[in-house]
Amino acid sequence: MISVIVTLYNQENTIISALQSLVAQTAQQWECVIVDNASSDASEHQVRSYLIDRRMRYIRLEHHVSTKEAREIGLQNTSGEWIIFVDAADYLKSNALQALYLAVKTYGTKCGAGNYGVVRDGEIKPHSYDPAGKIYQKDVAKGKLSVVTGASIFSREIADQPESWKEHDFAYTDHLILISGEESEPLVEEYNRPWWKKIFN
Repeated sequence: MISVIVTLYNQENTIISALQSLVAQTAQQWECVIVDNASSDASEHQVRSYLIDRRMRYIRLEHHVSTKEAREIGLQNTSGEWIIFVDAADYLKSNALQALYLAVKTYGTKCGAGNYGVVRDGEIKPHSYDPAGKIYQKDVAKGKLSVVTGASIFSREIADQPESWKEHDFAYTDHLILISGEESEPLVEEYNRPWWKKIFN
């Protein structure tokens, strides 16, 4: 099973689309824990209507903590073999979970990285690393744009590494797959350490 951990902090304008995209996944075998990092806006109200889905659970923290700590709390409250972290501003493509899971199982790797894009003025800008597509946190927080992501998937063995969120997540595996493409059949590239490092450094 796939465990999806959604971290949320004062993102009432984007959390609905994130959860809608999760419910619309072609893959059905997943659980989701939403960790509300002591939001002071209407985020909790937005989430409540989705809890009718028994695959979703909601945890509200009394005090704000780091994203790393919020993710660790989510990890402690999930049981899936595979972990996907989703931010409240993310919007998963409908085949994201299925594509990621099938890819890591097929290639026998412990993690897979998906591509992403940014919605600006109703148009998806893929691979937005260039200045024109740069993501500004203030704009995401205000709900001005939403990140469309293929997400990344990790085995629980990697996700449970105590230091794995201080540096690149992918530093904890010798075998990485990069999943990209817009079609129903994603493009998959396989990398073995240290060759994949050039992609992220």
